Amino acid sequence: MPTQETQNLLQQALAHHQQGRLPEAAALYQQVLQRAPRDPDALHLFGVLMHQGGQHETGRQLVEAALKIASGRADFLSNLGQILKALGEPEEAETAYRNALSKSPGFVDALANLGALLQERGAVAEAIGFLQQAIRKEPSHANAHMNLGNAFRKDGRVEDAEVAHRQAVSLAPLSEETHANLATTLMDLDKLEEAERALKRSQLLKPALAEAVNSFGFLLFNQRHYVKPGTWFRRAILLAPGYAAPETGLAELAYFSGDLEQSLRHSENALRLAPDEPQIHLRHAIRLLAAGHLEEGWREREWRHKAPDRVRRLGLPPTWQGEPLGGKRLLVCAEEGVGDEILYASILPEIRELGAELVLECDERLLPVFRRSFPDALVHAYARAGDGFRPVQKYDWLPQDKPVDYAIDAGSLALYFRRTLADFAKTRPYLKPDPQRVIQVRDILNKTGDGLKIALAWRSRKSTAFRDVHYTALKDWLPIFALPGAQVFSIQYGENWDTEIETLKRETGHGPTILPELDLTDDFDDILALVSSVDVLICPSSTLGWIGGALGKETWLFHPRPLFVQYGADGFPGFPSIKSFAKPFEESWEQTIYQIATALRSKAAK
Repeated sequence: MPTQETQNLLQQALAHHQQGRLPEAAALYQQVLQRAPRDPDALHLFGVLMHQGGQHETGRQLVEAALKIASGRADFLSNLGQILKALGEPEEAETAYRNALSKSPGFVDALANLGALLQERGAVAEAIGFLQQAIRKEPSHANAHMNLGNAFRKDGRVEDAEVAHRQAVSLAPLSEETHANLATTLMDLDKLEEAERALKRSQLLKPALAEAVNSFGFLLFNQRHYVKPGTWFRRAILLAPGYAAPETGLAELAYFSGDLEQSLRHSENALRLAPDEPQIHLRHAIRLLAAGHLEEGWREREWRHKAPDRVRRLGLPPTWQGEPLGGKRLLVCAEEGVGDEILYASILPEIRELGAELVLECDERLLPVFRRSFPDALVHAYARAGDGFRPVQKYDWLPQDKPVDYAIDAGSLALYFRRTLADFAKTRPYLKPDPQRVIQVRDILNKTGDGLKIALAWRSRKSTAFRDVHYTALKDWLPIFALPGAQVFSIQYGENWDTEIETLKRETGHGPTILPELDLTDDFDDILALVSSVDVLICPSSTLGWIGGALGKETWLFHPRPLFVQYGADGFPGFPSIKSFAKPFEESWEQTIYQIATALRSKAAK
């Protein structure tokens, strides 16, 4: 039994330990163990100290020795879980946490630690449950709030993550981790200035925190710096050699610089370090496709089905995996974006040639277009429930008179039908506009006068600091608005585009013409009719580009390079009517727009 003297020594050691004086605490723990070698508290605390100092295996041995003496201690089991996690043994760590909870079901540290581990392992819903339980029992538990924020973020619930991370910061303002995690969520919300302040606070508290160093690299990257972030990513790797995130950062930098070979090397490094992370696989897929490695790229893209915010599909028939389709009924499920639905619809005619009867699911706005373009198919709008974080689609609408044999997501068709560049040669224009609406729109355009008629979109619907590198500002297009013999019509969609046009016209006297008779956001018959009626469509890599290509209409697509949908080619395989106007990511749009204006001047003159 320990004497009063050894108990006093243990209390002194614990005080040093809690105040961060680890060498002094270690010396006193050793003195206690010399006098009482089987003191479980001394073994446990010394083991935790060794783990905190990076000697995880020694820490494990000490805590396991303590558990042999006091096997019912939930705190020992929870801390053993932390050590096992640091040793790269997540399954054993999970067992330790669950054992701790079996001894003490309400033990908050074990609830919080288990929730954090489950979140990292992809069991996000279960993680959220444990973390919320921990917070109900101890509302001031900062780590539980922080890990709950991480779980919400991984589940796509970024606004909820921000609330949880702000709560963690308020509870633990001197914790470098709470500030670093808040910064990551703020970056997701495009609140870059506030994210930068949070990261600077984190670095003041602990300059060597690898997560904060890595996040600072991504912050600079989002601010369109393409050299400086590399220093931060490499520093993060030195601080934490087993950390996958900075390898993905270096992969992105190499990709944006056009070095696809280097990008793939870093991407493969990240996958070796985090082989089960869907987002790393999905970014790797983009790089593979951009480099022309089609079959491997499509396989990697299948990881989108494991993303936490994926659409959950209830009531589907078996997945089609290349079986013969003659006489079979195949359901092609809608991808999450309208642009992807249109892009991958290019493959549908080839499926019909194999003798399959098609059932198509699509966005409700595409119903008239798809029914007209694929008249032999049964076309149905998807029924989506849930929310943007956990969308759910049900398939109780599928016909029962002749059941559907197989189902496949539209984007997964490429794995079977687009394995080489030669496969794209089979693509023909496949969308059909409403002929009556085309006549009406052409009448509208004819009333505006003669000359080359141009439809222009300058950006996509959603604007963020990171996405906007792919898009232009309306004022960038001033060189084409005064071209002699040409008229420019807005085909921009989304929100606030009309305000942008009014502002530009007020400031410069120039801008595209708005066609108030057309709904160019939600009415795809109007959109297809306008694209069919103009002489040329100019747009970024967006839904409009695939509409132009699907109609076989002359489309001038401006974009940074590399762009993965070129699949390593100079043009756009499968879409010969789309002409590429590309620039390096780090350059401005000025030269590209000058080239487009020059080409338009020549076209108008003819």
